[in-house]
Amino acid sequence: MFIGVDHGTQAVRFATLDNRKLELPREKIVESSVISDVEEGLNLKLEFVKLIGLTYSMGDGITNITDIKKVSNRGLKASGGAGPYVGGGTAVYDAIYNSNAPAIVLPGVHDKSNIDSRMKFFSHGASPEKVGVAYYVLKHHNEQDFILCDISSNTVSLAVTESRIIGAIDAAIFAPGIVQGPLDLQAIRDVDCGFMTANEAFSHGGLLKRHLDESNMIETLALFVAMEISALQVLLRDYTTDGSIFLAGSAAPNIKDLLEEHLSVPSIVLEPWSAAKGCATVAKDVWGGASDILGIPVDL
Repeated sequence: MFIGVDHGTQAVRFATLDNRKLELPREKIVESSVISDVEEGLNLKLEFVKLIGLTYSMGDGITNITDIKKVSNRGLKASGGAGPYVGGGTAVYDAIYNSNAPAIVLPGVHDKSNIDSRMKFFSHGASPEKVGVAYYVLKHHNEQDFILCDISSNTVSLAVTESRIIGAIDAAIFAPGIVQGPLDLQAIRDVDCGFMTANEAFSHGGLLKRHLDESNMIETLALFVAMEISALQVLLRDYTTDGSIFLAGSAAPNIKDLLEEHLSVPSIVLEPWSAAKGCATVAKDVWGGASDILGIPVDL
């Protein structure tokens, strides 16, 4: 039995490879009850789980897939960053750590990762659960060259070629999501004037700040996502001539048709549990002896 943990913006999701699923809203998670909630929700006992694939926050403090007992500061370079701190993900991480259940921690994609050197210009590209989604595409859709775009509260995209992540574009860099987005000129002015912090500006930098109706929101989001994917297609062409397009996140089904019009290529919308299932697949393959996942070394 293997468990994958997706530390999402709104909830922490758990999944197994035999299709057991559990979603815990981040604001309602209590560390003391996490293990019992997981065992009850997934109908299993943690003592029989071979390995847990865990994601947490930015994952920018580690470059390898690492045994949880070897990880310091929960895999973070520093506390704080982009997005509000709720505490649910921390409670899950600490509960798993203190349970002594076998677990590995997935890193995010950042400037110390094994990616295209040009993409290391940005300090951060994608959080660890996006690695889980990418591995889900690799293993469950049998694709080795692709672009993945996750569109929900924020928008994050990454490029994979020959089964290796070569670059990613973070939510704070390019396309906005529904709630969060990059800092434009007015946001920078607001931060400089002390009206808000940079994190607050990012946390309210999504499409909702423009008070658009649903139709305009879909049109705007589809345009920016198409532009972000097109940017990664330029990167991908340095390695391969083609790559499939995969979409994840709650907003993906709503913009799929318009996005395909912009790009003139088809896309595939992934199931909502692809991140958690991908992390469970990482755990399974690491337990089976894999030394490399999407170009990320394994350190047990």
